[in-house]
Amino acid sequence: MDPTEFIEESLSDRLTKRDRERKNVIERRREERQSLAVESEQSGYFKDTFYSSYKKIKDMLDDAPSTPSSALPGIFDKSNKEIQLLKNYLSQSKMFLKVYDIRRAQENLQSLENQASELEMKFLPKKKFGFKNRRIVKKPTDKGLDITDGLKDLKISESIVNGSTKQNNKLSSKYGDSACMLLGKVNERMVLDAENVNKNDILLSDLVRCTVRIYGTPSTLHMVNLKQCTILVGPVTSSVFVHDCSDCVFAFACQQMRLHSSTDCNIYLHVTSRAIIEDCTKIRVAPYNWSYEDQTSHFNLAGLDPKINNWNSIDDFNWLSSEKHSPNWSILEPELRVKTWD
Repeated sequence: MDPTEFIEESLSDRLTKRDRERKNVIERRREERQSLAVESEQSGYFKDTFYSSYKKIKDMLDDAPSTPSSALPGIFDKSNKEIQLLKNYLSQSKMFLKVYDIRRAQENLQSLENQASELEMKFLPKKKFGFKNRRIVKKPTDKGLDITDGLKDLKISESIVNGSTKQNNKLSSKYGDSACMLLGKVNERMVLDAENVNKNDILLSDLVRCTVRIYGTPSTLHMVNLKQCTILVGPVTSSVFVHDCSDCVFAFACQQMRLHSSTDCNIYLHVTSRAIIEDCTKIRVAPYNWSYEDQTSHFNLAGLDPKINNWNSIDDFNWLSSEKHSPNWSILEPELRVKTWD
């Protein structure tokens, strides 16, 4: 081949290659612009849909005080279902939303939930708790352990209160008159059964080295300032809120979990949305594995799907990097997990 022809061919190949690379760059940039446009469009559609539904639910709740009492059960039932649908919509849309948008939507949902709960408590008050004393039977083989009729190795605590003191009145106004409260106990084993728990709010506060088992479907569960406790809970209809707890073991199922200012806790979790932690350290999670009789029916009563569990999807509000895992939580190693709770 003539050297001149070789040079011309080589130059032509280089020009063709350069043109191809240029077109690839242009195409890649075009795809990136399209991707950004689609993401922006999805985010805009989400906001329009979400806040339109939010406004309808809020209007429904705002009108509740002037609604005939006979229609209120239907109003609250519908609003609770609409709130749950909105939660599911948010959960499915998180993949293309910014952290700020997710947090704002979650806060608005929580505001709706609180408003619905407060109004329902005010206009459709639940029955006060009436706990019965149960016969305590001593196990001959285990002197330090008490059992109750059918409730497995635990005793009913006499510390369940309904707002008789000044402190309890303050808590009642915050958590509702019908809330069941276990307060200020040390080294005790306590149990709440489904008869007294279903659809009621539960507050556990200022407990040290206590074991609490809660059978049934609480409406919400609040745990505040617990130290070295083990808390086992059936399916919670809506949310679990945990504040200022340390060196504890929790097992519960719920729609939403929010963990604040807590450290060194193991959580056996079933949650149908993404759990949220904030100002927390040394949090370890594992799949919910506490079981008891009638638990399946309690899942149905709570409206939780046993097949949907986001136990290992945690949003840490103190760690916004998507490239590195948050140092504040981890998955509990299988060999370190509790295998049986009895």
